[in-house]
Amino acid sequence: MLAGADGAAQGRESAILAGSDVVLALDGSFSGDATALVACTVDPLPHLDVIALWEPPNDDPGYRVDVADVEDMIRTTCQRLSVREICADPYRWTRSLQALEAEGLPMVEFPQSPSRMAPATAALYEAVMNRQATHSGNPDLARHVGNAHVKDDARGVRLTKQTKWSKLRIDLAVCAVMAHSRALFFASQPAKRTRRVVTFKR
Repeated sequence: MLAGADGAAQGRESAILAGSDVVLALDGSFSGDATALVACTVDPLPHLDVIALWEPPNDDPGYRVDVADVEDMIRTTCQRLSVREICADPYRWTRSLQALEAEGLPMVEFPQSPSRMAPATAALYEAVMNRQATHSGNPDLARHVGNAHVKDDARGVRLTKQTKWSKLRIDLAVCAVMAHSRALFFASQPAKRTRRVVTFKR
């Protein structure tokens, strides 16, 4: 997916600068899958970058993601970047989303339903093919995108794993779709007009 119309990867090595306007997307797991955090800049040419990836070793059936570590990474990222929104599927992560929201972080639920993911997937595909989005060239992101399969049915096009139990992770790809979708939303909003106060002299 993250290739241009001529097949060339649209990578941009520069990291997202401190203070940049971004959307974060979290795809959280509990044990057997990966947990991913991706940022997308809110600007005319959205730029995707990996913030963090928690990936279970294939030989550790007892692996559990460190939820506190994930929450701390979100807090740290919000201190470094200007985060408009943190979107996440609430499945099994409702407590974390509620706790972070209570701290004042802009948490928004993004259920990974076909009605949400199909248009979001199509939007990112179209943006990449038309060179209207860039990414950092992160190798984990490239690997997860390469692992993803496309499911096309009456409910639209979505990313899926090869099989339900496959250990080939796609979580960063899913996050990229989510983050890009929400960044487009914010980029499409009209700029807020500054209210000017005029004082008349007598």
